[in-house]
Amino acid sequence: MRGRGVRLGAIAAAVVVLGAVAFLATRGVQQGATPVDSALIGTASPRVATTTLAGAPFDLAALRGRVVVLSFFASWCPPCKNEAPELATFAYDEHARGAAAVLYGVVYEDSNAAAALFVRTYGGGYQVLRDPNGTIASSFGVTGPPVTVVVGPTGRIDTILEGAVTAHQLEGVVASAGATAT
Repeated sequence: MRGRGVRLGAIAAAVVVLGAVAFLATRGVQQGATPVDSALIGTASPRVATTTLAGAPFDLAALRGRVVVLSFFASWCPPCKNEAPELATFAYDEHARGAAAVLYGVVYEDSNAAAALFVRTYGGGYQVLRDPNGTIASSFGVTGPPVTVVVGPTGRIDTILEGAVTAHQLEGVVASAGATAT
């Protein structure tokens, strides 16, 4: 009698595990990020002047006329690992189309070495900005990655997204922000 109960228990456990596997296998891998209703939307972007991980100077104001996507990430952030290939796809597609949008990663509370390794490992094709002391993240209200900020061609904040974005989602957001081919 006891052996039968153990077998039934094992069968029930197997059914539960198989059900969980089937559920996880059939749901979408990435749903996309959630738009944030922020008081910053529609306001002038904060001043961003820093350097890239490669040491090149960066000034957001020099990119007026283009849609700029700032993706705040960290190497220790699991959703950022899922998002990185999507960002690489977006950056590649925008470049291939000659589009007016440009993507920059922004290091969030991480070492520059870890961020550089992360980009090489999980995706790339875009410049990564240093954020010493978290001043850039703070000025955009970022409290944890991943967060994506889209600055329109006039220099105003158009969209803020929390969570891992998809390339498709970014394409739609950039199109609504006014990106046009150059």
